[in-house]
Amino acid sequence: MPEYEIRLLNDDRYSVAKIHERMLMDDESAISAAARLADGAPFEVWRGLDCIYGLASARPLSPHATRAAPR
Repeated sequence: MPEYEIRLLNDDRYSVAKIHERMLMDDESAISAAARLADGAPFEVWRGLDCIYGLASARPLSPHATRAAPR
């Protein structure tokens, strides 16, 4: 299983408030887990040096993650 870094961001969307490290099945589960942890706050998901979701990524939030973290 790949290891992911979930970065919960401050309201300015640039500075990191908290970092969680998790081993998850795939990118989709990592984004869903991040959405639940963020609870509406901005976040990024990193797999190694690759940002798979967030400001540094053009990847949209999946429909599954949206349902996992309603706004």
